[in-house]
Amino acid sequence: MINRPLLSICIPTYNRSEILDKTLESLFSNPDFDINKVEVIISDNASTDNTRNVVSKYPLVQYFCNDINLGDVNFYKVLNYATGEYIKLFNDTLTFNDGMLRKMLFNIEKNIIEKPNLFFYQNMFKNSNCTKIVKSVSEFLNQVSFQTTWIINFGLWRNDFVLIEEKNRHTDLHLVQVDWSYRIVNNKRRTFIIFDNNYSISHVNKKGGYNIFQVFIINYLLILREQKLSIYNFQLEKYRLYRYFIVYWVKSLMIDKNEHNFDLKKTYKIIFKNYWCALYFYASIILFIFLKIKKFFNTIN
Repeated sequence: MINRPLLSICIPTYNRSEILDKTLESLFSNPDFDINKVEVIISDNASTDNTRNVVSKYPLVQYFCNDINLGDVNFYKVLNYATGEYIKLFNDTLTFNDGMLRKMLFNIEKNIIEKPNLFFYQNMFKNSNCTKIVKSVSEFLNQVSFQTTWIINFGLWRNDFVLIEEKNRHTDLHLVQVDWSYRIVNNKRRTFIIFDNNYSISHVNKKGGYNIFQVFIINYLLILREQKLSIYNFQLEKYRLYRYFIVYWVKSLMIDKNEHNFDLKKTYKIIFKNYWCALYFYASIILFIFLKIKKFFNTIN
């Protein structure tokens, strides 16, 4: 029998050497890091900075470097290198909060025999840290919503990853982890979602090299359509996406256009094309205009 580590921390990275350095320093200095239970794997997507030199400071890291930038295929590559019982995608911008690595290892070990679907979600929208148990794709969606898009939340048993066919079928959508999540939940086993304040996240300027609205509206909804959800559940998720994601990002763009590299004209076309028939879309525009007028009159009074 192969003696595997409990957890593989799998870090895809590209040209973030300074942030990666802080992430690795925090990880290996964590009092709960146990070399017998945790392995750390980095797949470098052909960085042009000094990522290789930074990683060389940490001899426990298993480092792999692609000859060319493979885009999101790198997510598959880094997970494929893993040998742990549970393999976890880990942003190069993350650090574990106090006690969270220990708690993650405890939950993996506790479930290692039965191996239910197991997800560790960053607690961003829930009122309390908790564990939810779901038995269907629709229940899963209602618990996690578009949080499946964040690689911070993706992990699975290594055996389940091996069994996923056509792993890279949606890499061009920049949301391959969403596709993997739903295919795992579809295996009919119970799914445990453990919400907690797992990580702190370093700020990165101008994330990604794509239009976030293209990816998180068109591409995300395309993957959801493949799940054969009821009309009600699909439309409810479209509303949640609009209310809690799109509105936030549009406000962010209006406050600081230099912070992002999106084509605004294309962005507004994407939003209108997907939401022109939703009453709440027009209601939000009317509310926005009203607040702008109110602010104008407040400034002149």
